[in-house]
Amino acid sequence: MSLSVQLYTMLSMIAMGSYIGAAIDTYHRFSKRRSSFHWFVACNDVMFWLMQALVVFYVLLQTNHGEIRFYVFLALICGYAAYQAMLRPFYRGLLERCIMLTVSIYKGIVTLFRYLVMKPVTFILKLLYSLCMMIVTGCTAVILFLLRLVLVPLRGLALLLLKWTGLLTYVKKSEPIFAKIKEFIKSMRKKKE
Repeated sequence: MSLSVQLYTMLSMIAMGSYIGAAIDTYHRFSKRRSSFHWFVACNDVMFWLMQALVVFYVLLQTNHGEIRFYVFLALICGYAAYQAMLRPFYRGLLERCIMLTVSIYKGIVTLFRYLVMKPVTFILKLLYSLCMMIVTGCTAVILFLLRLVLVPLRGLALLLLKWTGLLTYVKKSEPIFAKIKEFIKSMRKKKE
């Protein structure tokens, strides 16, 4: 292995040590830690460390074809220590600002969606409902008015015909029967309720 490859390997492993420190801080920021053992957290931890190992090995594979030497581990430890000593406060502040910015953007998008899509759609639906109710009410009023115009003269004509034919006396005699039928129907309705 040439000296330049060894230098690239050292620098990349120092960078990967810093990356692992940042990844650990990010993972701890987003993971929910519990005081007792939980399988889900344990599985997440195992998956996290497997992913970090794969990323480190991929970088090592790109720089020196995957040759693992003692100085590779030293470079990883040095990179992690450099991150802990110098970069950690800066990265944590940057991470918190990124999280706050992402949350603000999300809330802004939700607010925009509410005001640009939901409110106009609900306003249009309420307007359409009001218009439909106005049309139904208007049509009902017109139909009832037309029925009254037709039924009032027909009623008068029917009364005249009943008087002329003498059937009005039979209708008046049968009114108590109709009243009893109405009472019976009302009592049946009350029993059902």
